[in-house]
Amino acid sequence: MSLYGKHSVMGGEVDNAMWRSLSRQIAGIDEPKQPDDGEFAALLGRLEAFVGERGRVPERTAKEPDEARLGSWIEAQRRADHGGRLCDERRTRLVDLLGPRWFSRS
Repeated sequence: MSLYGKHSVMGGEVDNAMWRSLSRQIAGIDEPKQPDDGEFAALLGRLEAFVGERGRVPERTAKEPDEARLGSWIEAQRRADHGGRLCDERRTRLVDLLGPRWFSRS
C-alpha cells in the first residue's frame, strides 16, 4: 500500500474502499451493518442544505450547535470509512454530495 491510500494490484492501483470491498467478497464477509438508513438520509439532507447555503463542509468545532453536530457526524462518517465500516452506498452518496475528497479535512 502506498502513502496515498492505494494498493498496487497486478500492475494497477485500487483505492482503499475497493480493496475492502474486494477483500470482503473474497472472504465471503457481508457489508458492514449500518445504523438506521432514515437517520442517515435525514442527516445527509441537512448536510446538503448546509453546503448549499454556505458552500463548505460543516466544522465540528463550530460555535453554532447545528453546524457542530453536522461536523461531528461528518467526522464519524470519515472514521467509519477509514475503518472499513461505511458501506459503499453511503460512501457513494457522500462522494456525490461533497466530491471525491469528502473524507479529507481540508
